[in-house]
Amino acid sequence: MNLKAKSALLALAFLPFSHCQSAAGTCWTPPQPRTVEETVLVAQNTPQPGTSSADQSMAMLALSDGRQRAAYGAGLLVGWGQTGARPDFAVVTAVGMSALIAPFVFVGHTGDEAVIDIFACAAGTLHDMAERAASRMTPAVLDAIARRHAAGARLLIALPGSAARKETIWDIGAIAASGHRAAKSLIASILRASVDMIAYVDPDTAPVKAGLVAVRNPVLRRLGAGEPFLAPPTFRTSPAANYLIHNGVLFADEGEAFAAEQAQHDTPAQPAMWLLPAQELFATAELHHARIAIASLRPSLNIQPATSECDPTFMRTLFEHAFRQGRMRRDWRSSLVDPTHR
Repeated sequence: MNLKAKSALLALAFLPFSHCQSAAGTCWTPPQPRTVEETVLVAQNTPQPGTSSADQSMAMLALSDGRQRAAYGAGLLVGWGQTGARPDFAVVTAVGMSALIAPFVFVGHTGDEAVIDIFACAAGTLHDMAERAASRMTPAVLDAIARRHAAGARLLIALPGSAARKETIWDIGAIAASGHRAAKSLIASILRASVDMIAYVDPDTAPVKAGLVAVRNPVLRRLGAGEPFLAPPTFRTSPAANYLIHNGVLFADEGEAFAAEQAQHDTPAQPAMWLLPAQELFATAELHHARIAIASLRPSLNIQPATSECDPTFMRTLFEHAFRQGRMRRDWRSSLVDPTHR
């Protein structure tokens, strides 16, 4: 072992480890490195909460849906936060269950404890997780979201449509900044609806007018579209980096089948805001010469939930795996599909 590696191993012994507090006490601590390589990489991280480099100050983050697989995005972001290199995102968008992550990532490093609590601490149902997220929307968190919104940052959440409800998009920052006494309860209702495909929060009757009914994108029903994203509103014009977290596997053959089928269809006129597959976001980035990076589950991971409703063991395992990857600054790539898994 060389001197640099030995120094890194020694430094590791003095690294601070945060933990998650829940009603049951300490429910999760960052895992110890398993390999020499991981040990060295972790020891070289220098967390500096609340800072971001100048070229990252306008970075954007888009989180896909994925239901229980949203634990992947949660773990990856918390692990990335441990490196001190995660940006303070100027725009965060989330779809479906990723809504349980987005508000806390939006406020920066201080929100990571809430993400850990929601995804790594055992919950009986997805509704329990949503309630835990709602309870974490404290006055301090609401104030932090409102301040960032006032400074120009944006936090948008999309609730996918179903047979029971229309698709909606919500400006969470505007709700927090409204000062309305019902702001907290409205955001809580949106978080609950992110895991409940029947619950409908109506923008027309909401106490704060910060939501809209969106047109459903027919593209997302096609083979290979993957999990839906809500495109950042300034995606086409900003020179900043765009980060996409796809909470699922992106298979090369499915993507190629999607592209071939897409070429046979007329492109519909796009409304200002609607849900898009990762393939379309990459095509847009290429057209506008935008910087884009994506992370997604690797097929080789090969873990599946025991139930489609709520499998706490699966989510915790996925969270911890993604945390390790994020802490080692891995999983990010500039190509849509991982070229090593074609």
